[in-house]
Amino acid sequence: MSQPPGKKGPLVMIHAFKPPLEKDKDMVTRSWDKLKSAILKIFNEEAGELSFEELYRTGYNMVLHKHGDRLYQHVEDLLKERSQELCAKVETETDVTFLDGLKREWQDHKRSLRMVRDILMYMDRTFVKQNTKKPVYDMGVHLFCQHCVRAPGVKSRLITLLLSKIEEERNGNKVDRDLVKNSTQMLMEMGRDVFHDDFEVLFLKSSEEFYRIESENFINANGCPEYLQKVERRLQEEQDRVGACLSVDYNAGEGGIKQVVEHELIGRHMQTLIEKEGSGLVWLLENRKVDDLRRMFDLFSRIHQPPSPGQLSGLDLIENRMAEHVMVKGREIVGSGTDSDGQEAKVDHLKYVTDLLDLKDQYDSLIKDAFKSEKSFINKLHKTFECFINQNPRSPEYISLAMDNHLRGGKSQRTGAGQSEEQVEGMLEKALQMFRFLSEKDVFERYYKQHLAKRLLSDRSQSSDTEQKVIQMLKSECGYQFTAKLEGMFKDINTSKTVQEQYRNHLAQAGSADASTEGSVDLVAKVLTTGYWPTQQTVQCNMPQEIDRVCNVFKRFYLAQHNGRQLTWQVNMGNAEVTAKYDKPYRINMPTYQMVVLLLFADPSSSALKFTDIEEATKIPAPELKRVMQSLACAQYRLLTKDPKSKDVSPTDKFTYNSSFTHKMIKFKVSSIATSKETSEEVQASRNKINEDRNPQIDAAVVRVMKTRRVMEHNLLIAEVTKQLQNRFVPEPLVIKRRLEGLIDREFLQRQKGNMKVYEYLA
Repeated sequence: MSQPPGKKGPLVMIHAFKPPLEKDKDMVTRSWDKLKSAILKIFNEEAGELSFEELYRTGYNMVLHKHGDRLYQHVEDLLKERSQELCAKVETETDVTFLDGLKREWQDHKRSLRMVRDILMYMDRTFVKQNTKKPVYDMGVHLFCQHCVRAPGVKSRLITLLLSKIEEERNGNKVDRDLVKNSTQMLMEMGRDVFHDDFEVLFLKSSEEFYRIESENFINANGCPEYLQKVERRLQEEQDRVGACLSVDYNAGEGGIKQVVEHELIGRHMQTLIEKEGSGLVWLLENRKVDDLRRMFDLFSRIHQPPSPGQLSGLDLIENRMAEHVMVKGREIVGSGTDSDGQEAKVDHLKYVTDLLDLKDQYDSLIKDAFKSEKSFINKLHKTFECFINQNPRSPEYISLAMDNHLRGGKSQRTGAGQSEEQVEGMLEKALQMFRFLSEKDVFERYYKQHLAKRLLSDRSQSSDTEQKVIQMLKSECGYQFTAKLEGMFKDINTSKTVQEQYRNHLAQAGSADASTEGSVDLVAKVLTTGYWPTQQTVQCNMPQEIDRVCNVFKRFYLAQHNGRQLTWQVNMGNAEVTAKYDKPYRINMPTYQMVVLLLFADPSSSALKFTDIEEATKIPAPELKRVMQSLACAQYRLLTKDPKSKDVSPTDKFTYNSSFTHKMIKFKVSSIATSKETSEEVQASRNKINEDRNPQIDAAVVRVMKTRRVMEHNLLIAEVTKQLQNRFVPEPLVIKRRLEGLIDREFLQRQKGNMKVYEYLA
């Protein structure tokens, strides 16, 4: 078409109208007859002579001419008829050939459906999608399922034979696994719901019944280890069976065969297995059956949810029963601190702590090797130790005493032999594990300070480096404030060495007035800072004149260099080395009190003295003097004799110089009879002092909390103060309440008007 002159714009093409194609009224019938004949040949395996291109064009034309619905319906009817024919054929099979025959017909049917699908591909792409119908292949599978597999004469036989084959294999018989797998795969290909409704429900039910009967019979006839081994084998067999006999798409987990088998073999019997007499969990723990314990842990860990409401999961059962057993063992070790008569129980502190460490090592090892270092098991063990260790109020003292023994280089409780520095450090690290379980760490600190003081003052520490390492471990555990005084004690010892050297130089100076004062007495003084050391108010005993004279010389020297300071002699903390002549000269190291008493007998006129005479002459307190006399007259080195002879000392006893004393060693040490553990009276006195020391700490914690919060309810304040102090001790709520009343009286706090349970901070 030409464009008029002077006009610009796009050209428009106009085509002649095409008349509609004439419809062939017989085309649909001819086309379907052609397709039906071809499909039947495919079913009969005669497809070799067919032209698939021509057949595709035939199906294409039917859909193109709006006959897709008729074509789809014809195909559906034909496939339904074919499925019914195959059903009749399968029903004639015997039980021996049934599964194989069904498998064969299913495979042939799928192959035929794929060829039919290729012919009718255009219908699948257009008509089926537009009308949301099943594609040809899926429709064929569905019809085969409904009219063959689910037919009354096929379905029941199929499921019965499959379950029978599986049970035969569970009983140890050999079956054709591939045949079973092909059958279950067929059901899965027909749909997950078909597999579940027709097979899985009955399969799980029969499996549940099978394993319930088997497990009950086996657990009644065998011990726990044998049963666990049986279960382990069964679970592995069932896992292999699922892979070999069931569909590759089958999920054996949640709600599947795995859960059913685990519930029947493990879940229903967990409590019975744990409590089984002579082979249960306690027996396994006592006999360190690591392999069996690991097997129990692995199997029970499969039971994440309790078998029934109100019960515990598998690992919780093991964890709780182990904790109960450890609690019993721990209470046997720690006791309660008193015997059946209410008197203080006699305890070997070293054995006490060693037994605790052995128990801890034993269960640490079991948790690592058998329970895979499960965090919840470790936490449960720690809580259990914390519980029973704190049931004995003297645990802090015993732990400190055990550490004291190792730091002094004492013998091993297990071997009776000496220990290397590495062994000592190892034992101390383990002892500190027990320290972590203490709720009253301030009590431990008090005893440790006392024992450290004795080691430092008597030079009995095996290694200064080891002592410092313990201090560092305590600092990392509890902070600087916990060890500040302990570190101050070491500083005093180092400073005292310098002071002693200066004192020696002072005495050595030519013309020194004090140089001639010492005579036969060599004084080594350690100057201690009052706030660091566990000093006590002690009665000053009457020192021998020559000793008193030397002490005054040192006092003048020290105060001349440190104006304004005060010196108080702590006689009860000192020791002396005395040269005494019996059958031969001996060099005897002894506490200061023992030296004071022994020097009384150096006077020929005092060869025999009564207890009361010694008390009057020395002014040593009677309880302390009794222990002194026991160490001199009733212990290993009997430098004095006592009349009457007995281990106890009474005010009427008479003591004489033991001129017949002899010993193979020239140099030896006389120790105080004072027990390493405190007496009940001393314990009570220590407890009272500790409670007094806690009061300002509680006050400080309350003030810190209230200064931050300003206003706080009573119970919340109690909880917060307890939380702040729990690293040192756990205060009683009643004690905190009393301290709150005291702070109110001192106008740090006040109760809120209108609500007496709320406190307000006063700036």
